[in-house]
Amino acid sequence: MGVSRGVRTNSRRRRSQRGQSLAEFAMVVPVFLILLFGVVDFSLGLKAWLTVTNASREGARVLVLGQSCTQVTDQARNVASSLSPAVSVTITPSSCTGSSGDAMTVTVSYTYNSITPLGNFVNLLTGPITMTSSSTMRHE
Repeated sequence: MGVSRGVRTNSRRRRSQRGQSLAEFAMVVPVFLILLFGVVDFSLGLKAWLTVTNASREGARVLVLGQSCTQVTDQARNVASSLSPAVSVTITPSSCTGSSGDAMTVTVSYTYNSITPLGNFVNLLTGPITMTSSSTMRHE
């Protein structure tokens, strides 16, 4: 009889340990998912910001070489093609002409909307994030 009591006690412990593991897992999963969604949103936002920065730099590079406004806008949008077509490109001066040494600026703006549930919740509180980058170069 002593053996069977020990077996019953061990099986009860195993069942309670399984229940304990399930409870711990249920407490850890939400925290893990919040961290995971935060990392994904931050990474996508950083990628969008770097793309906007590179698009403004490439647009300014094409502008100072004496290209037309259409070519400058097309180049900036080509660099930012991974973003949605809602990329805004502003050129200063608006005529896209200048003499040697004139400062010329290309500004690229993009409204970033997160794609994860955590980011969508933050967007409800703060609104979408507008990323803007300007690059100024001297005309050659």
